[in-house]
Amino acid sequence: MQIIKNFFLLFIAIIITVSAHAQQRTITGTVTDETDSPLPGVNITIEGTSTGTITDFDGKFKLNVDADDTILQITSIGYVTQKLTVGSQSTIDIKMDVDLEELEEVVVIGYGTAKKSDVTGSVTTVSSDELTVVATEDVNKALQGRVPGVQVTTSSNPAGSSKVRVRGIGTINNSDPLYVVDGFPMQDISHIAPQDIESMEVLKDASATAVYGSRGANGVIIIATKKGYAGDKVTFTFNAQTGVKTAANTIEMANASQYAQMGLEAQRFADGSNEHEQLSYIANGNYSGTDWQDELLRQGSFQNYNLGINGGSDKHQYNISTSYVKDEGVLKGTDLEKFFVKFNNNNKLTNWLEFGQNIAYTHANYSLTNLNDIYQSPLTQALWTDPITPVLNPDGSYARATWSYNNNPARMAEQEQYKRSFDNRIVGNFSLNAKVNKDLTLTSNFGVDYRNQSQKIYLPQYFVSNEEQRNTSQLDEHRNNKFDWVWSNYANYSKSFGQHNIGAMVGMEMQNFSFNNISATGYDVPFNENMRYLGAAKGADFFATSNQGASSLMSYFARANYNYNNKYLFTATLRADGSSKFAEENRWGIFPSFSAGWNMKEENFLSSSEAISQLKLRAGWGEVGNQSSAGNNDYLSTITNNLRYVVNGNVVEGRIPTTMSNPNLRWETAQMSNFGIDAGFLNDKVTLSAEYFIKNTTDMVVPQPVPDYVGANSPNVNVGTMQNKGFEFAINVRNSEHDFKWNVGANIAIIDNKVTDLGETGHIDGGYIDKLGYITRTEENQEIAYFYGYQTDGIFKTQEEVDAHVDSEGNPLQDGAGVGDVRFVDRDGDGIINDNDKTNLGSAIPQFTGSVNLGMEYKGFDLNIFFTGSYGNEIANVQKFWIENSNVQKNQTSNYFNNRFHVDNNPNGTMPRVVSGDPNNNARFSDRYIEDASYLRLQNVQLGYTLNRDLASKIHLERLRIFASADNLFTFTNYSGYDPEVSDHYGDPLAQGVDIGNYPKSTTYSLGLNVTF
Repeated sequence: MQIIKNFFLLFIAIIITVSAHAQQRTITGTVTDETDSPLPGVNITIEGTSTGTITDFDGKFKLNVDADDTILQITSIGYVTQKLTVGSQSTIDIKMDVDLEELEEVVVIGYGTAKKSDVTGSVTTVSSDELTVVATEDVNKALQGRVPGVQVTTSSNPAGSSKVRVRGIGTINNSDPLYVVDGFPMQDISHIAPQDIESMEVLKDASATAVYGSRGANGVIIIATKKGYAGDKVTFTFNAQTGVKTAANTIEMANASQYAQMGLEAQRFADGSNEHEQLSYIANGNYSGTDWQDELLRQGSFQNYNLGINGGSDKHQYNISTSYVKDEGVLKGTDLEKFFVKFNNNNKLTNWLEFGQNIAYTHANYSLTNLNDIYQSPLTQALWTDPITPVLNPDGSYARATWSYNNNPARMAEQEQYKRSFDNRIVGNFSLNAKVNKDLTLTSNFGVDYRNQSQKIYLPQYFVSNEEQRNTSQLDEHRNNKFDWVWSNYANYSKSFGQHNIGAMVGMEMQNFSFNNISATGYDVPFNENMRYLGAAKGADFFATSNQGASSLMSYFARANYNYNNKYLFTATLRADGSSKFAEENRWGIFPSFSAGWNMKEENFLSSSEAISQLKLRAGWGEVGNQSSAGNNDYLSTITNNLRYVVNGNVVEGRIPTTMSNPNLRWETAQMSNFGIDAGFLNDKVTLSAEYFIKNTTDMVVPQPVPDYVGANSPNVNVGTMQNKGFEFAINVRNSEHDFKWNVGANIAIIDNKVTDLGETGHIDGGYIDKLGYITRTEENQEIAYFYGYQTDGIFKTQEEVDAHVDSEGNPLQDGAGVGDVRFVDRDGDGIINDNDKTNLGSAIPQFTGSVNLGMEYKGFDLNIFFTGSYGNEIANVQKFWIENSNVQKNQTSNYFNNRFHVDNNPNGTMPRVVSGDPNNNARFSDRYIEDASYLRLQNVQLGYTLNRDLASKIHLERLRIFASADNLFTFTNYSGYDPEVSDHYGDPLAQGVDIGNYPKSTTYSLGLNVTF
């Protein structure tokens, strides 16, 4: 009987199992938003179970269910959670409704995320779409103008870098922001292509950046790269953009006839001489001459291709992308070729444990054209070279510029092709995320960043003339290696008790930074490209040097959040950093912050308002550090060896200190206060944000002056203070309820900078330019690095004016002055024009910066117009020393030719006369060099068309968009140089706004397409 009973029970179990499998079936569907656009990443789960799936890139899903009464729960951040019964349906399409209470997106705030409505610090989000509008491989260039208070200065040089400043220059040292890519803190994001970015958050105030402690003083930019989506199929995306580039502006120079006229006017050659006769012949318009800028500038090109593969399941998601960029600059010899590979992978090992990997590889091959050295830059030489000299001699060899006495620019540009850099970089980030329970998550991230740079600079043998030649070829090779790693471990906890919501995060982090480099030089190296290596050098002389260094950082951090009924918000953070850059007793720094917010919209008196959809007040205070202000072991004295002395008749080796030590060197700290308001009206058709901030940098690292007899360089000491304060405002107006959709966005930032203390240093002179000396000064109660020089008072128009320019005793103030020379101002009235008469001539810091973005959509067509600009900043156009110079040896601008004073031909001229030798020293640095750098630029115009989804599906595509784009279409400015957007000369913050003839801004016209299949 027992056997029969057991058999019967087994039979029933099999029948139930078979029946269950017979009832299980597969349902599919698509999830869309309120505009019928597909929603990726939506969670669809069977209620009461952990079984579920996630919509793919096109909002599609597939799920197995057991019974008709199965209830699906559909959730997505920012949308109302839905529940529905499957019933007999096999296909279910779901339209999500916006949840006004959850409308604002989740933002990354450092070691965690938060709803934007709960954020109390200054955090601005930049979408991935905004970063792919401009034709560039540089994320920082794409960021330009997108965030109020973030100034990005870019270069059109394909190998050039961008300068990013968050809320101004906070120190005389390094003011670069910190980047955090997928949890990895770093200083350089050149390994990331704009197409690989999912989201970007810019953290600007201390209450937001203090969690990064000693590296947060200059702002933090957090980047999350694209992740995979679960789905029943693999999704491919392909983006392509190709176009041409032209120089947006050139400097109009004198032609051959005009140059000859000025040469005759200067009486450079005696009457009857061969040179005088040649100039007279050319001055009469008998020779067209050479346009050297035209010889060096060309039509460049730009190509950018990106292929992405996205897919996965609820257990495993992946995203693979590869990008290729080729950028040929408008200056001959300048180019960039870059290859990106990015792989993001996430594995759900168990229901509570996930393992993720983010791996990026980048290879770059680019030119090393020298544009920073005035005398070695082909572009500068093109401005200087006389238009009489031809490019080539009749025999095809390069001609020598015998009139202007400088090297042939075409020869220089041609030889720049032998200077190359080859960069390889691997960044890997590995993470474990453990969901202990619904309230507690543990995260461990380990990242490595390895960079290898190989530079090969070949200087071939050549002969143009006795003054322009290289007798022996030379090869310089450089190997630079950097290896950084970081290990972060932290826990996030959140809990709600009725109307009380708390959150906490605690963690620790270790980082190590190391580098080593070696350089070697060999001579008489063969010209054959296959033989250009040091081992092939025929010369017996070699030179080699090397360097290495390392530093480390140990950190502990915590953050606490509290909000009551989503109305009253409080956040506090604390970080402790210990750096090997400082002596043991000054190694640790403590960086706290506090902030609070009030969601007024949640109050009873506003909750029912239809006009006001959001209104939040927030304020914060904090301290952050700037570890980059000090180098490795700056607190120690440096010693130079290999010095030999004779002592008692014997040669002995000796060493001397070259830099004095300061064991008390410590952290440079910034104290920030921030006050802001965020508001939305008419269901957020109008949104605005306004902020006021004060940033005080204390313990700024400044060189301490020492007497000359000490015989060593000054030590760095913590004596400086600087203040930045200002106002930021952003507004966006949109209308998306009709076929014609549009939006208008604008932002503006006003920043006031002032150096408040330099200790005993008094002032710091900077911006050194050969033949002009130091042209900037930094001192207390002034903006950093203002232009410092002589003030002028027009031109002497008559001899009576020259004779009247005397001191109290009737002695001439300018002994060498004549009619047509510059009148310099004796500011101190001591009867002498000297350094004591120099004064503040202006600053490169703008009074305000801003941008305007216009967007429109209509039945598949989209149009975007983007303007950027700045106002109130000046530039020191130091090229004028050579190309608007009374001596007229080098070629001169047409502006100088047309406006130079001449007693007969142009008695009302506003520029100094032509005179050989310049006896009045008209060329000394003065306000003649200072120009208004205000500008308004049409940064981008893009017109696109997206094919109807039904039509796209007929050609087996999910999405197809084609577009035409133009970058830097035109610029309104009064600046006479190539471009008013000028960065720091030689990367020196004390030489900001110094223009030696920077790379011309390029206008790029391109066509592109975006395909999803």
